[in-house]
Amino acid sequence: MRRGTRILAAGAVVASLLAACSGGGHKRAAPTTTSAPTTTTSSTVAATTTTLPPPPTAPLTGLPQPDAAKLGRPALVVKIDNLDPGARPQTGITTADVCVEEQVEGGITRFACVWQSKDVDLVGPIRSTRTTDIAIVSELNHPLYAFSGGNTAFLAAIRAAPIVDVGADLKSDAYFRYGPKAAPHNLYSKVTTLYTFAPAGAGPPAPLWPFRAAGVAASGAGANPVTHLDLKFPGAGGPVVSWDWDAASATWLRGQNGTPDVTTDGGQISAANVIVQEVAYPIVGYQVIGGSSGPIPMAQLIGQGDATIFTGGMAIPAHWSKVDATTPTTYTDSAGAPIALAPGQTWWELAPQGTPNNTH
Repeated sequence: MRRGTRILAAGAVVASLLAACSGGGHKRAAPTTTSAPTTTTSSTVAATTTTLPPPPTAPLTGLPQPDAAKLGRPALVVKIDNLDPGARPQTGITTADVCVEEQVEGGITRFACVWQSKDVDLVGPIRSTRTTDIAIVSELNHPLYAFSGGNTAFLAAIRAAPIVDVGADLKSDAYFRYGPKAAPHNLYSKVTTLYTFAPAGAGPPAPLWPFRAAGVAASGAGANPVTHLDLKFPGAGGPVVSWDWDAASATWLRGQNGTPDVTTDGGQISAANVIVQEVAYPIVGYQVIGGSSGPIPMAQLIGQGDATIFTGGMAIPAHWSKVDATTPTTYTDSAGAPIALAPGQTWWELAPQGTPNNTH
């Protein structure tokens, strides 16, 4: 706020002097001098600086979030099919804050994509739960969890986790078959619909990792510039996943099995950050498909191991550690310092231990 200060300076007024003169009793008036008042105005503008607080940021992306309703709402996890070519291309997942790629039976992978800062209507195809999801959902502060079902043991385990079950078994009216794909690869829902089941008082997740300020370069002990990453999930159905650095958009562009990974509605999948985390996959059960029994692996996310963080056109060797299901995983560089990610979407690859990262 500006304020002017007016200063008034009054000029001096010289009083008339009457001097008495002697001689013959005649008095002569002394000359009178009058000086008019002089007014001087000085205007001073006081400069002030107003510092606005930084805008609030979404907890899972570190990006500004002007929508207070979204800022305070819970996370929503949707289990997404990734069978190639039966399920691809997917719909809606470019709007997620975080996507986790996990290995399931036969080497194939599925995604657990997490929404919190954005909405999208159509999302899918949606598939069944796996026990790997327990450690993923548990650190998100009772998120909504959308999935298409599961075997008896897996259903019991996931429903014992700290989630709000909005799966197809309980909320069947929110799911529908859609598009040209054959069942079971054609089950869809809408993020906007699934959020209507959020219970009163449900709160947002805590940030999963620290973020750099916008425009700050990636750094960390052992960081090296790279432009390409590819890794092959083991097993007959394991996809070859690639990520290519695009400097113009400051994102990594995803490919799968030699082609760009393009969605039906959002173009090619891209991410500000890619975490490749090496984990053990012990066998936790068997599933009969087409008359054959196949082992079902479960990613071990509690513990510690090796990882590589791809961010800002750099690859940073990392050590990961997670003490329990509800505590987020920490990532530190070779000097023990936390690694900060770029604001934006993050893809989290849960690669089996020993999976080579081919980079250049």
